[in-house]
Amino acid sequence: MDNRIREAFNAVQAPERLKRTVRASVRKKTFDYGRNVLQLHRRRHRMASCLLTMVLLLAGGWTWFFPSASISVDVNPSIELKVNALDRVIALEGRNSDGAALVKDIDVIGMSYDDAMQRILLSQGMEPYLEKNSTITITVAGGGSSAHAEQILSRVLCRAYNIAREENILYCQVDWETVKAARRVNLCIPRYLAWQNLLQNDPTITPEDVREIPKETIRVLAQIITIEDPCHE
Repeated sequence: MDNRIREAFNAVQAPERLKRTVRASVRKKTFDYGRNVLQLHRRRHRMASCLLTMVLLLAGGWTWFFPSASISVDVNPSIELKVNALDRVIALEGRNSDGAALVKDIDVIGMSYDDAMQRILLSQGMEPYLEKNSTITITVAGGGSSAHAEQILSRVLCRAYNIAREENILYCQVDWETVKAARRVNLCIPRYLAWQNLLQNDPTITPEDVREIPKETIRVLAQIITIEDPCHE
């Protein structure tokens, strides 16, 4: 206690036993108060740490599950890989009946997108479609930035080329709006691009009409670029 308070307390006319009791009570309460304050600060610090951990975990979880890019592969099976910002595959979907049959036996979730491409192209289900002079069309949408999308496209094309050198490797890069528009009419990206080009000359052409066009013709109509060696710098 402060000296002034101690002197005033000693001057109080009270039995010595009562004074000792009061002193002990004051010390106890003062110590308990300090200890309680310290415990309160510690609890608040632990709570803040827990909240920060939860925020980081939720942010990381959102990053993992949120698709930042879409990779479409069209041979005859039409499939789509959804890739997160960490370049990991978070979903694999078939965009037509052949594609749906193909992907049900392939597990690429959590893999890097180029490793996933390798597993898909080397799968037993894909083998019948990769005949000589078949065409593989690869489309990338999104990617967070154009540079990232180009990087994804370059790596996927190179992986596909190393696996299927005898096939024609085509590529195109589109935005999310094009992907969504193609989905609305249930067309793969190459056929959607071909349809858009045809509409400029004949607005009566329907998506159903485009589905009947041979894929060799679609390649020309969609104006998709053929690349000779995507691994060449």
